[in-house]
Amino acid sequence: MTGYTDYMFLLRPDGEICNEIKNYKKFAAGLVGDYPSMHSTAHISVAKYIRGKPYIMQQAIDSLHNKLSTMPVVQLQLNGFKFFIHKNDTYTIYAAIEPTFQSERWFASLSKQMSLAKGTFVPHITVARTINENAFFKLWPHFKYFNFKQHCTLSCLTVLQRETLNSNAKWAIYKEFKFKPVSAEQLA
Repeated sequence: MTGYTDYMFLLRPDGEICNEIKNYKKFAAGLVGDYPSMHSTAHISVAKYIRGKPYIMQQAIDSLHNKLSTMPVVQLQLNGFKFFIHKNDTYTIYAAIEPTFQSERWFASLSKQMSLAKGTFVPHITVARTINENAFFKLWPHFKYFNFKQHCTLSCLTVLQRETLNSNAKWAIYKEFKFKPVSAEQLA
């Protein structure tokens, strides 16, 4: 890759959760048709850097290895759905992560390791992103009553990259940082 590159940092849940979120996305598409994020794989977005110089970003990303390798695998509790309202009268419906002492501490540590500004990172798994008001009012009466409770394990941070100025560029995995394994008793 040459020129400018975009980078996205994300956490991917285990396969079972990805499949369940995929089914909710299909349900939503059945009610409102195509929408942004309909085909994206379930993930928790951590940070996005646009128009980065590869030689600078690659060094910064490589420096994360030692920091992130000390972080333990974490198990989260997903509990129901919530939504964001955006400034342009669009909505995002997402699977909510139940805040616990463990999850709050883990995400705070991740934010510190990655030097993220406080309040810029709200962990969630998107189902329907930036949908218009009509689509939201068709979907929300269903999603607010779905009984969705699942455990979700996060074992690595994935870094995606794509060329900035190439309109046909697709996101591709650049690096994965594995978290420190923990025993089953520690996850519980």
